[in-house]
Amino acid sequence: MLDLGCGDGLLLALLAQRRQVVARGVELVEANVRACIARGLSVRQGNIEEGLADYGDGAFDYVILSETLAYLDQPLAVAREMLRVGRHAVISFHNAGYWADRWRALRGGGTGHDLCSGEPRARAITLSQFAEFVNCAGARVEQRVFVGERGRVRHWPALLARIAVYVISRS
Repeated sequence: MLDLGCGDGLLLALLAQRRQVVARGVELVEANVRACIARGLSVRQGNIEEGLADYGDGAFDYVILSETLAYLDQPLAVAREMLRVGRHAVISFHNAGYWADRWRALRGGGTGHDLCSGEPRARAITLSQFAEFVNCAGARVEQRVFVGERGRVRHWPALLARIAVYVISRS
């Protein structure tokens, strides 16, 4: 398993520990790479948008991109690389169509981070936009799970799901 944009390695460590997967990570921020190494994880520092040339075709069963898609300049290229190096890609993102986000925008609160927060810019992604993205990537959806305030969302995910998690693979 390969985790792209693995942050401080919390998800990577949990998967390695609980699922006994052979886990690798790629992270841009040096402090996060150090945190991963301190957890005993195999992580390299790098920009995932520059490609995954270090990894061969089909080198991983799963490649994960958790809550990072919105921050990429070239998300389609990254998704295609994920599908090249992995049999399955797991992509999660914040659903911009979530009712609380819509309500905040209607009240004038904007659709992203506060400008003073120091957070990087993020692309707003809705479930329908992601469905089109999967088509553009030449992939198909294998599974999807929607999560809201109280757990799994089964009805009206475009409005009630805060987080979307998709497993995709090559068509």
